Amino acid sequence: MALVTALAVVVFLQVFNRFILKAPLSWSEDLAMLLFQWVAFLGAAVGVKRSRHFGIELVVKKLSAGTRYWIEMAVVPVIVGIVAVVMITEGYRAIQFNYTRVYSSMDLSYVWAYLPIPISGLLILIYLIQREVQRLRGQKTERG
Repeated sequence: MALVTALAVVVFLQVFNRFILKAPLSWSEDLAMLLFQWVAFLGAAVGVKRSRHFGIELVVKKLSAGTRYWIEMAVVPVIVGIVAVVMITEGYRAIQFNYTRVYSSMDLSYVWAYLPIPISGLLILIYLIQREVQRLRGQKTERG
């Protein structure tokens, strides 16, 4: 919530200064993009935690109840797990590759732009494992 609020404030300041004061802030666009990246990636992890991850409803609704059940119980967790591992490994590689780069407008390392990728991947993996352990034990998950 704090990141979304900060993003809204930065975008408001950016628009206000650019169009009202006619004096754009040099750092506002970079900071807004950085905050958006954090919001998007951490939001994806929260979506997995709450079992609200991306689904293709149009396709899923056309399947039988049994097929939908097996896709949700077996296929989706595997795909989500693979995506999480790729996010961790490739996010780490991106951090290493961009370690020396710096935002000129903010004097801030590009590491901050790539850090939410492996963090989100790790959170997704943790939430996925927690959910699957609960499911296998017969406990209710957040989605039910």
